[in-house]
Amino acid sequence: MDKNNKIPLSDEQQAEQQIPVGDTQPFEHTPGEDRTIAFEAGSQGSTDSVDDILEDDTMAGWEEETVAVNVEDPGSDEEEQPVDEDAPDEAKPEEDVMPPLKRRNPFKRVPKRVYHRGRLFSLAYVLVTVTMCVFASVMFLRVFNDVLAFITDNRAITISIDESDTTDDVAAKLKDAGLIKYDWLFSYVAKFEGTVAPYEPGEHTLNDNMNYMELLNEIEKKKTVRETVQITFIEGLDIDEIAALLEENNVCDADDFIKEVGSGSDYGFDFEDEISHSSDIFYPLEGYLFPDTYEFYTNSAPADVIVKMMGNFQNKIDTVQELMTEMGLTQHQTITLASIIQAEASGDPENMKLVSSVYWNRLNDAENYPMLQSDPTRDYANSVILMAGKNSENQRKASLYNTYECTGLPAGPICNPGMDAIMAALQPESTAYYYFCSNTKTGEFYYAETLQAHEQNVDQIN
Repeated sequence: MDKNNKIPLSDEQQAEQQIPVGDTQPFEHTPGEDRTIAFEAGSQGSTDSVDDILEDDTMAGWEEETVAVNVEDPGSDEEEQPVDEDAPDEAKPEEDVMPPLKRRNPFKRVPKRVYHRGRLFSLAYVLVTVTMCVFASVMFLRVFNDVLAFITDNRAITISIDESDTTDDVAAKLKDAGLIKYDWLFSYVAKFEGTVAPYEPGEHTLNDNMNYMELLNEIEKKKTVRETVQITFIEGLDIDEIAALLEENNVCDADDFIKEVGSGSDYGFDFEDEISHSSDIFYPLEGYLFPDTYEFYTNSAPADVIVKMMGNFQNKIDTVQELMTEMGLTQHQTITLASIIQAEASGDPENMKLVSSVYWNRLNDAENYPMLQSDPTRDYANSVILMAGKNSENQRKASLYNTYECTGLPAGPICNPGMDAIMAALQPESTAYYYFCSNTKTGEFYYAETLQAHEQNVDQIN
């Protein structure tokens, strides 16, 4: 094929080879050399030189094309030979194949708004998913804890069940009392376990730390008739003595009763807020189990006994609230002092008020009489506290109850006083006595203002 033969170019190719007209000069080139020409898509021409265009900072949107430019040899005068389109393929002159156009845009930027929108959407999706998972987990744990009572308060609550109450009625009562949170779930569990109404009518003392099955077992209707027993607790009994009486009458086990007393449960009474739970106290409920005559079911839960006795105490203490305020005593101080008076002069209201005057005189003259020196407090320290174990902690507590070792009132009550002793503590006689003693055989009391007179009374008794 003749090298000088030229292939006719299309109008579009001819336009691309034209050099823009303007102030710029045509640039020299070598025939057959590839040239890279920068042009703006859709532009018809430019008056800027190539160097200016390449250096221009505003070339965003420009594209580059590498094209093969076949420039005619200036020395050739031969005319361009027409090509017969109808000629056979082998007779057609060989066409020069142009290399593919290389188009790229190094200045093209990714739209930032699209990128940010995608990232925010992903972040929102993650947050929604995490929130839903956390919510589902919390709800599951709440339901799980309500059924099994893993993390609950130690609070005793009494509810009353009627003979006609259905399972849903009982579930609603348990929810209203704060023992459960989901009454519908309790009803479902009761029906699933086959423990449905009727339940045992009457009052039931339950606890927050009971799970669904324990609650159902407590209120389940008993198949046998329960026997009742009547017990009279005289004034001045301590908790160990009360526990022994309960076991003796088949109400509950003594050890179980003492364990319940020391559990720190909240039984729902207003006066409980003023019960001391200091580490110095041996029995927190000592003094608050009001002595009286009670009727209990045999084989009762210890909490049922405590609730009944503390309910009686609540009724009694409400009547002396104003007197405690007038005397400047707290409830704990009142019951502690009353327990000492009860132990010293049990069953003798007149002597209770005189004994009370002795202790009040000493409390008001602590500089000269720092210790109350009450024999019953020493007995309680030795026969109750130290009998439970002579470890270092019990020895420390015993010294805080023994008024021959501690100053002022002991750490807590030493027995459960009756109303006469409580009133004597709040309304003592007005005397100048600082000492007293009594004849245990005759029950007679002797009072003295001085130590010398007291020693004479002791000698007289002996």
